[in-house]
Amino acid sequence: MQRLKNLLMPGLLVGLLTGCQIWLTAPLPTVMPKAEFPEIPVVPVFTEEPMPATFTPDVLTAPAVAAFFTQVPTKTPTPTFTPYPTHTPTPSTTPIIHSGIFPIPVEAPYFATPPTSTDCNGQGTVLNSRFPSKVAGRTRPYHIYLPPCYGQDGRVYPVIYLIHGSIQTDSHWLELGLARYADEGIASGRYPPFIAIMPYSGLMGNVTSGGWKSIEGITVDYLLPYIDDNYCAWSEGAGRSIGGISRGGYWALEIAFSHPELFSAVSGHSSHLRFQTDPAEYNPLATYATADLSNMRIWLDRGEKDFLRPGQNQLHQSLDEAGIAHEYHINEGGHSDFYWAEHLPEYLDWHLALWPKDRESYPPCN
Repeated sequence: MQRLKNLLMPGLLVGLLTGCQIWLTAPLPTVMPKAEFPEIPVVPVFTEEPMPATFTPDVLTAPAVAAFFTQVPTKTPTPTFTPYPTHTPTPSTTPIIHSGIFPIPVEAPYFATPPTSTDCNGQGTVLNSRFPSKVAGRTRPYHIYLPPCYGQDGRVYPVIYLIHGSIQTDSHWLELGLARYADEGIASGRYPPFIAIMPYSGLMGNVTSGGWKSIEGITVDYLLPYIDDNYCAWSEGAGRSIGGISRGGYWALEIAFSHPELFSAVSGHSSHLRFQTDPAEYNPLATYATADLSNMRIWLDRGEKDFLRPGQNQLHQSLDEAGIAHEYHINEGGHSDFYWAEHLPEYLDWHLALWPKDRESYPPCN
């Protein structure tokens, strides 16, 4: 028995050692790494800006009025009831090319006292200042464009009041290129020398209840008298016009329709017009019916994709049905700086077409 153990033990020991060696040297099972997939970026989907919820279906589904639309610069026929000749934008000899970068930098030094004259160097003067107001603060900001040689011939200048939109400031019209177009037009003889006043609306611009505690009251009761008293401004309705962009278009129309004796022309560009949110007492969509607009030139325009087009179409239809002379232009584009900058020369052409280029025909500046 002992002999048998002696014979078997070496083999068993070798077997055990061999088994251990096999167990120790056997490769571990391969663990496959978890598949990782690259993260798929979310691609934004851009769609046309939706109509605001405040618009009612009957307005949105109102029948089109394409028969009355005119495309700029297509010539617009003169309606038989128009007291003034209908303006046709003059095509530029070269296309207007924009850099696509907005806003255009504006250098407008501040001044406390209105200047009595400016240089005759071929360029207008752009300044910013403040005017007194008992509404919303003791003073309010404004920008002003004065033509070359302002104040040197002793005569008054026609004045255009231009109101910015709800998210812009009083430099917006200048950022769109107003000073450059004005300088070029005056130098070429296309425009008479004129003054442009661009007031700041601020948060009050979004409050569409008119009256003396609104942009209407600030403009009529404080801004106009201040400009008339401190500049060589033509202080009669025949020497003033007013225009605005978006919410500023609402205010330009609201003020002109409420005070037609103060202005000879009004323009609304992409105007923000709604019946649902703007009181009828002040809303141009309602006040046109009782205003005497027989001597008022009226210009309306918008981009074909403007999300505020229902209100603009409605005002056009209402004026047309009432036999009130006006122009309504629909162009390519939407509600943007690119649209307004492209058509700014047409706005100036229209406003300035009424006034004579001969300086001798203007009243003296007192």
